[in-house]
Amino acid sequence: MPIIIAVSMVSAIGGLVFNTMPLLLGAIGTEFGFESDKLGSLSSNAGWGYLIGTISAPFWVDKVNWKIAALAFALFAVVTFLFISQSPPSSMVWSFGVYGFACALAIGLATRVLADMPDLERAYGTRLSVELWSIAAFLYVLPVYFIAKGGFSGAMVGMAVFTGLLGLGAGLFPKRTTTGEKVKYPTWAEASRGWILVGIFLLYLLVNVALFFFLAVIAQNYNPSDKEIGLMFLVLKWLGGGAGAVGAIIGMRAGFKPPHFIALIILLAGLAGMWLAPDFKIFMVSSWIWEVGFTLGCLYATTAITRFDPSKKLVVLVPATFGISMVLGGKIGGKLLASGDPAPIYFAAALGALLPALFILVSKAPKMSVGAA
Repeated sequence: MPIIIAVSMVSAIGGLVFNTMPLLLGAIGTEFGFESDKLGSLSSNAGWGYLIGTISAPFWVDKVNWKIAALAFALFAVVTFLFISQSPPSSMVWSFGVYGFACALAIGLATRVLADMPDLERAYGTRLSVELWSIAAFLYVLPVYFIAKGGFSGAMVGMAVFTGLLGLGAGLFPKRTTTGEKVKYPTWAEASRGWILVGIFLLYLLVNVALFFFLAVIAQNYNPSDKEIGLMFLVLKWLGGGAGAVGAIIGMRAGFKPPHFIALIILLAGLAGMWLAPDFKIFMVSSWIWEVGFTLGCLYATTAITRFDPSKKLVVLVPATFGISMVLGGKIGGKLLASGDPAPIYFAAALGALLPALFILVSKAPKMSVGAA
């Protein structure tokens, strides 16, 4: 367990690029006056960097010393954040690409190391909790202390400090155990439903990631204080971490199809609450409900992709779909919010959430092993 927690700490460095994006975009928009389209380009470039780093992992992850690599990647991320903190607005476009790439290296390595643990459910469940709960605590401090006192530059300094703390987990990394095997994806005939669901899951992510990236921007319509924004994202991520544990229990007891619809109902309830919210308090609580539904949707879509694939190889594409959603989600969010009305982005998120649930509804349930989550 100490090793799993340590690896999860390094994995959390990879989670920063996604989970801090709303606050960073809000800080940049306030400080530099960037419009929604420009902010969307920044998140898109971070996604490109993340996607490149994710795709590169299979080519190097079994050829390096894991402990040394973990230390090097943590240090690289710290230096990157400090460099960005001193960069002019004109360099933000490519700087965010490097930011995404640095985070991807850390999460790519950590994901591979956890794959060698004897109890995968325990390993990845712990990673989810450590990653989201630690980031949740940081998201509370980030706007209240670092952004409030130093703006965007202060935010990046805070990122460097937090990354340095997470990087301490590299000390307990194993050196390396490698099989040297190449990843071979299944053919269409072998796992057609798995391939289809990967594509549907990408659509699900595109519109819901777009909404997540712009939560802080939309929240400004209610004129919240820095402490209220911090509280919003603190609870948001804590609930996301808790949703992973609760989702496993629901999955074990409810079978294959029902959990997908439970996730859908929760997500739609959150969207409706945000859409109709008369004040920030209602908006905040509704965003928490949406986060639970979104996290459960990701969890159950990932497990369904695995069950639809006898080779168990398609699941390695899930991190790549997150990278693509970061590349395009920011652009989509920026376009949908260009008019200033959040209604289009809420509608798109709802439509995207319906797709995987409908696909599961019409699909024949695969055989589930006893005790599967």
